[in-house]
Parts: sequence; C-alpha cells; structure tokens
Amino acid sequence: MGCNSCKKKPSNTIKNLQSEVDIEKLTLAFNYVAIASKMDNQKWDLVEEVINDLYPSRHPLNRQCKDCLRQAAQLIQHEYNKRQ
Repeated sequence: MGCNSCKKKPSNTIKNLQSEVDIEKLTLAFNYVAIASKMDNQKWDLVEEVINDLYPSRHPLNRQCKDCLRQAAQLIQHEYNKRQ
C-alpha cells in the first residue's frame, strides 16, 4: 500500500542539490545499503543524513515503509555510481 510519503510525487523544482557531499560518507552509506539485511537504526541514520545533504528539500525518511527505504537506497546507489 505505501505511506503518504510514497504517494507524493517528487517535486520537479528541486534546485538546491548539493554537489559537495563527503565522498567518504557517501561510500559508507552505499556500502550499508548494499546489504539491506544488515541495516539497523544507526546505519539508516547515516543514510538519511547523506540523503538530506544531497537533497535538502526532501521529506524525512519513513523507516516503517519498505518503499521509502527502497527509494532511499536507490538514491544513494545512483549518487554513488554517478560520482565513480
């Protein structure tokens, strides 16, 4: 079914994307989401922090929604691949 955050369409007016994010934090977040079964709250905190650095206008991460978590992991993977 999904949460209300999942049902919202992403804004097309996100213009403040941060190009300067700590690559070490991004790499660590990428390594965390690569093994989803080992994720815990501490690891999700780092992932959420990196996402907030990259996309400051995004809504908070809903950790109870699998679709939101999947989308967060995809954002991290996409950004990591783009910078490699």
